[in-house]
Amino acid sequence: MFFFLSKTLFYFLMPITWVTFFLLIAVFIKKWRIKSLRIGVVLFLLFTNPFFANEMYLLWEIPPTPIKEVRNYEVGIVLTGMSNAGKEPKDRIYAGSGIDRLLQAVRLYKEGKIKKIMIVGMSEEIDWISGKEKLPKRTYKYKDMLKSMCIKEEDILIEPKSKNTYENAQFSAQFLQKNKDKLNLTFTSDSIHQGQILVITSAFHLRRSLGCFEQAGLQVDGFSTDFIATERKNMFTILSLIPTEDAMAKWGKIIHEIIGYVVYDLTGKL
Repeated sequence: MFFFLSKTLFYFLMPITWVTFFLLIAVFIKKWRIKSLRIGVVLFLLFTNPFFANEMYLLWEIPPTPIKEVRNYEVGIVLTGMSNAGKEPKDRIYAGSGIDRLLQAVRLYKEGKIKKIMIVGMSEEIDWISGKEKLPKRTYKYKDMLKSMCIKEEDILIEPKSKNTYENAQFSAQFLQKNKDKLNLTFTSDSIHQGQILVITSAFHLRRSLGCFEQAGLQVDGFSTDFIATERKNMFTILSLIPTEDAMAKWGKIIHEIIGYVVYDLTGKL
């Protein structure tokens, strides 16, 4: 039920929903027509403006860490959500925009910054009502992808059951606790020592991810990937003031993440 509610709430708060709502009021309710039309136009101009969308991401995304400043870790945890799950045939991983998570993990592994790569979460289509994966265990195909990149099979770990960020953290904690001796991890009571685990995910998603992992008793560090924001000095041009559909899509994505963060915080998942 939590999975269903968290997903449907997002659609009610999408920018296009707000714009459409006020424009429909302007069409069907005469006495509110002018005011609703003005609000709808203002929202449209705001959410289609590339500069404002970029500013929002600059505020929310956790900045990149220079590779030379990354310490050495036992395990690098890569969160899924980086493939096109609806594409067929289901015999491979169809890389999406978030695949930078995996590519950066491979780089960190090859540079000796992480000893193991742990893929966490389902990578298949999920039923909205039940929250169950329609075609389970496709996450294991990430192992084939990593092996093709010359990652040793014994250095690839898979947690295929979690279906959201909260479960990513909870199930990872259980997996690491169970395999702590094999992975050379040190726990104090129910908490893992800091400096052993690196969470690798998209920059806009890292803030919520770190909160969930800390709530699960894992003292982790984060590594941002898959950046959407552009540096302000490279963004502010005359073209950045022209409305685009891409800007509205970016607003939808960041609103979805902020809603997720707030809902997780209110329900004690952070």
